[in-house]
Amino acid sequence: MSNLKWTEKFQSLLVIAAIFMGLGLGQISWFSDNAVYLIVPSLMVMLYGVFLNIPVNRLGNAFQNYQVTGLSLGINFLWTPVFAWGLGAIFLRDSPDLRVGLIMLMVTPCTDWYIIFTNIAKGDVALATALLPLNLLLQVILLPIYLILFAGTLVNINVVILLESVVLVLVVPLLLALISQRLIHPVNLNG
Repeated sequence: MSNLKWTEKFQSLLVIAAIFMGLGLGQISWFSDNAVYLIVPSLMVMLYGVFLNIPVNRLGNAFQNYQVTGLSLGINFLWTPVFAWGLGAIFLRDSPDLRVGLIMLMVTPCTDWYIIFTNIAKGDVALATALLPLNLLLQVILLPIYLILFAGTLVNINVVILLESVVLVLVVPLLLALISQRLIHPVNLNG
């Protein structure tokens, strides 16, 4: 695990700490009264931090191993959405909101936790890291399509609000992270 940054090593603990902090803040009336206004900005800040660690400059490396890339994309973006829809249809038939939540959870593959598991298993961390930007871009593009396709008949989905939410919560933090990466690590044009 020496190759991992401290934030990646302790990510599980940071998530648990954030959960308890959120539960604690929820007991304060000002936070609970204004939580609806804090969710989107908080998600944007959190995802900006996640996206900031994604090595977009390694995207080309993902295409060098066609078998792993194809298998990963097939599992993440073909098999898993159909599997999520099937699980929801079987077990959450009478709970459309939970079915939509399950579909949303399952069709957005984890952004970087699998790198930790790849490292623990002594796998190809460089290849796993190269898949990150591709997974991220595809999930941003495909999430609205999956929701309309798999959940459009379960709940009333306002496409404009859905696209606005995707842009605010995913695209804006991603673009800000990409700009920040360029400012922090400018591209060397001289070679």
